[in-house]
Amino acid sequence: MARQGLPLVAVAAGAVAGGVLLGVALEKLRAGRAGRRKGGVSSSEVVKSGVDVFVDRRALEQLVARCVEVCGASEANAALVAQVLVAADCRGVPSHGVNRAEMYCGELRARLIDAVAAPQVVAGSETASVATVDGNNGLGAVVSKFAMELCIKKAKATGIGLVVCRRSNHFGIAGFWPEMALREGLIGFAFTNTSPFMVPTRACQRAGGTNPIAFYCPAGEDSFQLDMATTTVPVGKVEVCHRKQQEMPHGWGVDHTGTRSTTNPAEVLNGGGLTPLGGLEETAGYKGYGLNMMVEILCGVLSGCGNVGPDVPPWRVDRSGPVDYGHCFLCIDPNKLLPEEGRFEGSLAAYLARMRSLQAADASFSVLVPGDPEKGEERLAGVQGVRLNRNVALGLRALARDLGCQADLPGALSALPEDASVP
Repeated sequence: MARQGLPLVAVAAGAVAGGVLLGVALEKLRAGRAGRRKGGVSSSEVVKSGVDVFVDRRALEQLVARCVEVCGASEANAALVAQVLVAADCRGVPSHGVNRAEMYCGELRARLIDAVAAPQVVAGSETASVATVDGNNGLGAVVSKFAMELCIKKAKATGIGLVVCRRSNHFGIAGFWPEMALREGLIGFAFTNTSPFMVPTRACQRAGGTNPIAFYCPAGEDSFQLDMATTTVPVGKVEVCHRKQQEMPHGWGVDHTGTRSTTNPAEVLNGGGLTPLGGLEETAGYKGYGLNMMVEILCGVLSGCGNVGPDVPPWRVDRSGPVDYGHCFLCIDPNKLLPEEGRFEGSLAAYLARMRSLQAADASFSVLVPGDPEKGEERLAGVQGVRLNRNVALGLRALARDLGCQADLPGALSALPEDASVP
């Protein structure tokens, strides 16, 4: 169903547009003014610091797609994977961007993922509103697209759709999937489990993944876009800091003891782990731990994955077999619950505008709502190109050359110094 102009949205449109534009403009000032801001910088600002390279989005997608295709994926599936990875960088989430291309290609080359597998609905699992999908160890993006399209179809027919998946793989940035529902005027959720990296409250070993929650809602020309890990940060942010050879803030992770906070990414990656959302027990990290388990139940237990929680295999190219990740997708048609035309989207647009109009604690930084910074990053990417950290760009260039894809390198990557070391 095509999106239409809505009466209440029109009432709030001026405030919404002003709030978004102001939020975007001020968000771009954060990096340069962070030193004068109370409370430090956000985790996103940490991973986006350093020397940047700007690459044309289409050229970057073509390069990543070519690398994935060379490793065995079909042209269409490789293009989808590239779209998902580059979308993350465009939204200012480098932890889930082309930084992941090397791992994806490594899994395909090691035959840990079935490059040509097609997902299918499990016999006997489907009703008008629900279904279970067997990913057949295929690419996570391929499994997720199939599942979310099915979920959208069910929500449009019955008002709600719930689809769970098993035997899948890493599905990229979680927000990519509910955005599909958003474009159809639906509320969308996406969840996934991952390999253990989170150290639970009072434990001293990894026992849960980053287990993200993504929740998108349409609001006319505006939208609410929440995409968050249930750990303090996703492991990709730690990996980006490690690749950039920079320290990370206290609170992101712990060392091998499971109780000592560390600023050294290597200590988290080698024997340590991530804190649950909220941090240690004294700062209510047990709440994040509970949310983490909720996602594991929805994705791993409900879908019928063979291993859940601490028993999910590690996400490494030297593992012995499939990771068997599980996903959960949920779509709701708000118009089935509020049949008056435009009522839900108009009310939500007004609510978002109201929140953005709140008096700011620091006049230099306006109040934002989830999704505002990422929308701003996307607009900038369309103007100046996709921002990649120089070390990430060097790693991608090295991967492309290793796979014989140097002819597909965008000029910005070819122009990088030849004597620069690849982290």
